[in-house]
Amino acid sequence: MSDAHAPFGGGAQPAQPAFKPKGLPAYLVLDTSGSMREFGKLLNDTLLNIYDTLYTSPQMSEFIHLSVLSFNTAAHLVTPMTDIDELTSLPTVRCEGLSNFAPILRLVRRQIDADVAQLAQRGTQVLRPVVFLLTDGVPTDPTDQWEAALGALRDPTWRPRPHVITYGFGLASEYTLRRLATVAAFLAEPGGGSTGEALTSALTSLLNSLVNSARTRSLQVPEQVQGYKSVPLDFVEF
Repeated sequence: MSDAHAPFGGGAQPAQPAFKPKGLPAYLVLDTSGSMREFGKLLNDTLLNIYDTLYTSPQMSEFIHLSVLSFNTAAHLVTPMTDIDELTSLPTVRCEGLSNFAPILRLVRRQIDADVAQLAQRGTQVLRPVVFLLTDGVPTDPTDQWEAALGALRDPTWRPRPHVITYGFGLASEYTLRRLATVAAFLAEPGGGSTGEALTSALTSLLNSLVNSARTRSLQVPEQVQGYKSVPLDFVEF
């Protein structure tokens, strides 16, 4: 794991009171298009495992503020950022439709704005958010639309712009993963196993990243993922 912790906004930051707890807004973004239909149960089972890990680890749940989003033809907020003890139902996703990226990129930006403001109001020292995006395909909406939405998400003048880590498998393209990511991108190796195995490895990787981030109180970026190759990035933000 590498450390990608940095206060958003860049430059020197004023000293924070010692009693102000740190918090990491984390966004799990899942491609739930029709091509993922056979893996719906695996996705839902893994979501239960992630939330169970948060529930049974106070150290993790106090630091990680998780939201789950999904996208197909439209974007969906599956579970908003909330205290784990306040969840009234566990998240589930349904796989159908296309892989439109523009709506989910816009939704992620809106959620980050709302969540960062909420955490700051609670007295939390908010770290730069992190987005884990998992996809098995390429964008089905026009390139100019999702590129414009991505530009807004990566806008250097927007202080809480997130770190983005991408995992691709199935028909995902190296270009799309590289374009979306800011700190790390991973593409399943050809012949490295089934799509189900690749999905399991990606979900295990992001859960390990969250666990290690909670332990160190800073974002820990995976350096290797079993069955994946690391995609070199052309667009890196600090």
